[in-house]
Order: sequence, then C-alpha cells, then structure tokens
Amino acid sequence: MANARELLKRKKSVSSTAKITRTMELVASAKMKKAQDAAAASRPYAEGLTNLVARLSGTGSEITHPLMEKREVKNVVVLVVTSDRGLCGAFNSNIVRDAMKCIGAHEAAGSKVTVIAVAKKAASTIRFFGGNVDATHSGIVDAPRYEQAQEIIEPIMEQYIAGDVDQVDIVYTRFETAARQYPASMTLLPAGSTDETNEEKKTEEDSTTGWASDFMYNPSPEQLLEALIPQTVRTTFFSTLLQTSAGEHAARRVAMKNATDAASDLAKLLNRIYNRARQTKITQEIAEIVGAVEAMA
Repeated sequence: MANARELLKRKKSVSSTAKITRTMELVASAKMKKAQDAAAASRPYAEGLTNLVARLSGTGSEITHPLMEKREVKNVVVLVVTSDRGLCGAFNSNIVRDAMKCIGAHEAAGSKVTVIAVAKKAASTIRFFGGNVDATHSGIVDAPRYEQAQEIIEPIMEQYIAGDVDQVDIVYTRFETAARQYPASMTLLPAGSTDETNEEKKTEEDSTTGWASDFMYNPSPEQLLEALIPQTVRTTFFSTLLQTSAGEHAARRVAMKNATDAASDLAKLLNRIYNRARQTKITQEIAEIVGAVEAMA
C-alpha cells in the first residue's frame, strides 16, 4: 500500500486541480452566455440575407455580380475556424477532421487548395495531420468583432473578383443550443450558394408564404444585389465566427465540468485509500506495543 504521506500529497494536488477546473468551468459559462446571445442574434440575419440574395438572383432578370460569378473551380480557399486554446474536448479535432475531408475532396478533383486557419489550433492540428496552412489568424474566435471578420474576408473577396480564386468554403461550428453544436461547412463564394439546410428552409418558406419571383422591385434587383451581396458575404462569415465562439465556450464548459467531476471522484478515492493506510499503520503500532508489553511481562 502506498505511503500515507504520498497519498495525502496526491490528494491535495487533485483537490487543487479540481478547484482550477471548477474556476475554468465558471469562466466558460459566463463567456458562453454572452457568445450564445451574439450568435443567436446574428444567425437569422445572416441566413435571411443569404436567402434574400438567392431569391433575388432567381427573379428572371439578367443579374450579374462579380461575387456571384460561377466558373470552373481551379483555385479554392478553405477557411478553417477553430479555437485558439485547447481544454475543450474534441471541439477542435472534429472541425479539423471535417476540414481535412473538404480539402481532400477538392484536391481529388484537381483543384489547388489554399488553407487559411482562423485560430492557432486549426493551424497546428492541420499541420499535425500532414496538411499545409498558407495563413493563420489568431486572437479572434474568443470574442469576435465585425472589424476582424472584415480584415480576413475582404482580401479573399478581392481575389475572387480578380479571378485568382474560384470558390471559397468555410468549415466552422454550427451552434444550435448549449447542448448541441456540431461541425458544419458551407460555400461563401460564389455568393448565393446555400447549404442543404438553408435551401430546405427557403423552399418551405416559399411554399408557406407564397413568395413569387414576379414582384416589382424598387430599387431594381440589380441595385439591391449590388449592395446586398458584399454585405451578405461579410455578415455570413462573421456569423460563423460568432457561432464557433459560442460552441468553443460551451464545449470548454462541458469539458471542465467533466474534469472537475473526475477530480472530485479521484479525491474521494484517494481519501478512502489514505484512511485505510492510516488505519493499517495505527493497528500495526498498537500490535507492536501489545507485543512489547507481553514480552516484558
């Protein structure tokens, strides 16, 4: 049986760890509430803009915009959004796993892929799996700001307009509730592309609200799209950052709660072992005293 002093030292160490993880859990809970509110407020607006652009582009008129131009996909940019820190379970690895599948699919199709990591963990994990990272942006996902999103997406939009990039995909965390968030991917450019979920929502809304494409627009659809499309791309990208931020804090809260529970269970186990060792030692000392007394009698 382990030495009682060693057991006591280990029990104190485990208890200290439990206090740290408990504190981290409380901090993550506070951050998650703020990030959750921001993500919940941004997503309907971003999805509404995306659906509006898709509907306007289907009005039947010859509408062209550089960000909506679809061409043969030769050069692809893949944005991978994770967290800058660990201690959040499988949050980062799940996103990177989906990102590697997306990158592999484009490379299998013969496209040149440029990977932009939005967070340190995305860059380090992709490199760990043998992938290449062309650019890294850090210090953003913990508390995203719209200005930071613009600094990342504006150069990519300019490259797309110039014809240097043919498609832009993003892999991120879609935040539903504090208990449900999962990796997701979508196409940012060409604009007007909607994922399967948004397409189903749009179709359902069209059937229930009677949306038709023969409305008269003022200003014209061309003028609306000229202003809406760049804003849609920026807002959608910013929404993915907010959702990933909320998902990170939710995942860290769960991970730290599990760590705290495990540390508490281990501390109880060590306490039982320590008490047993202490009792054994006391019994042994009593037996030695009794034996010595009998020998002297």
